[in-house]
Amino acid sequence: MITISSLGTRGNLGNQLFQIASIIGIAKKHQQDYFFPKWQYTDYFENGLPEGDLDNSFIHLKDREFNYHKWNITANANYDLEGWLQTEKYFDIKKTREIFKFRDDFTSKTLAKHGSIFEKKTILISVRRGDFVNNSHFFQLSYRFYLLAIVNNFPDYKDRTLVFTSDDINYCKFHYSFLKNAIFLENVPPMEQIVLGINCDDYIISNSTFSWWLAWLGENENKRIYRPIKNLAGDFGRINNDKDYFPERWIAFDEEKYSLTSNFTILICKGSIYSLLVDVKHLYKVKLESSKKIVKKIIGNE
Repeated sequence: MITISSLGTRGNLGNQLFQIASIIGIAKKHQQDYFFPKWQYTDYFENGLPEGDLDNSFIHLKDREFNYHKWNITANANYDLEGWLQTEKYFDIKKTREIFKFRDDFTSKTLAKHGSIFEKKTILISVRRGDFVNNSHFFQLSYRFYLLAIVNNFPDYKDRTLVFTSDDINYCKFHYSFLKNAIFLENVPPMEQIVLGINCDDYIISNSTFSWWLAWLGENENKRIYRPIKNLAGDFGRINNDKDYFPERWIAFDEEKYSLTSNFTILICKGSIYSLLVDVKHLYKVKLESSKKIVKKIIGNE
């Protein structure tokens, strides 16, 4: 028997989807059964997850690497795995799509509520901000990445609906409201966002796990998925190899190889000022934290 007892306690929805899919795949590969602790999102899906509890027989195993690797699992033992497990190389693809099939009534209700989105062909643009901004662990994407990916890969983008989803939708509105065919998913719960994402025609995603799943669950041979060239960065990225994070079939888009034309002068000015303010705010926060540590050290030595 294989499980992951930390499900729901580490990371948000995208991380949890990875953990579930990978546990199922690892268990099936080793011809083991699997179960999970009670999960808050189970009822959204047509096929529930088997639930169970740990006992003293379970051996705790932690992932050794960020990328795909083999686990030291034997047939006659129980295991409680720990890790991010962020690669489809662990998955049983068919079983994963079966497990994450939304209930028909939830899908129908969601599409009815947002039906106008799909009157034309769509591009889903998933923008991650939050704790990714100025985080040295993650590859940084500017406002340019998303717009350059749109205009350089979709000649018909003006004839489509551009669907923006983000954990900072005001950021998207600030930068992309000039696009007359843009729709911003505001106050839409995560599960509804996924249903809408699944039904979009093409994707431009960030390096977040939620973005990853929006694209993966909606993917088929007729859809294109554009993703960043990397997931991780800096020393963290050198220690943790992210080579297996994005499927090889997804198209890497490097914003540094393109430039915005004079048609977007106003956006360039707005974006540059916004980025500068964010950087100044971040620098102030870093300096403030550093000053606090120095003061505490001085007080502690008195």
